[in-house]
Amino acid sequence: MVIDATNGHVISKLPIGDGCDGTAFDPSIKTIYSSNGKGSLTVIKEISKDKFEVAANVTTKRGARTLTVDSKTHIIYTPTANFGPSTDATKRPPMIPGSFQVLVVK
Repeated sequence: MVIDATNGHVISKLPIGDGCDGTAFDPSIKTIYSSNGKGSLTVIKEISKDKFEVAANVTTKRGARTLTVDSKTHIIYTPTANFGPSTDATKRPPMIPGSFQVLVVK
């Protein structure tokens, strides 16, 4: 959801990928990013103060669910790792030691 932070009003409800744990807004290009742990980055454009649209769903990597955006370069950074086999369907599988990485999305 896109919410007006000054009054809590819901401006728009848009579909994003599963497992979102992070969002960021790049004010100079009026773009919202949602990093989704199932392996995607949803890109939402602000068309006007009352209109937002999903511009793209970029494939990233499973586990890349937090992010930051550099508002000067407009580059998104999202950390993840490689994961081993799941031993419990209700829990996240274990990370493989030494596989930490930061994905860079331009």
